[in-house]
Amino acid sequence: MMYSRNKASQYHAVRSHGQVADASPTRLVQIMFEHILSNLATAQGCMERIKNNLPWNEVVVKCKAMGKAVRLIGQLDATLDMENGGQIAANLHNLYLYMLGRLTTANATNDAQIVLEVSNLVRKIKSGWDGIVKDGR
Repeated sequence: MMYSRNKASQYHAVRSHGQVADASPTRLVQIMFEHILSNLATAQGCMERIKNNLPWNEVVVKCKAMGKAVRLIGQLDATLDMENGGQIAANLHNLYLYMLGRLTTANATNDAQIVLEVSNLVRKIKSGWDGIVKDGR
């Protein structure tokens, strides 16, 4: 079983690398949102399974997924052009900071509802990026 998981993981890594290598800057942001949502879904599922009995493997997976999501949101925030982005960049910066704070709370309290809240916010932002990518900008 471990062998098949390792092969699947390798396939996923190669597939993801191919998507990134050929992606436009707007598509790269879209991919980051997709990865954030995937990691938040993983963390949320782990939180539901953890509840009060703290199975170690679920805690480890949850923390890794939350860490990845937090790093990706931080990277999105770091790439904002605050000088030229005007109010949109400022609003996104504030929203990213809010999401990072909420995810910190969710991770510490194992609160899947907070992860759902952040996932919904990410989906809203992502839908705007999906429109940009669709329009070819």
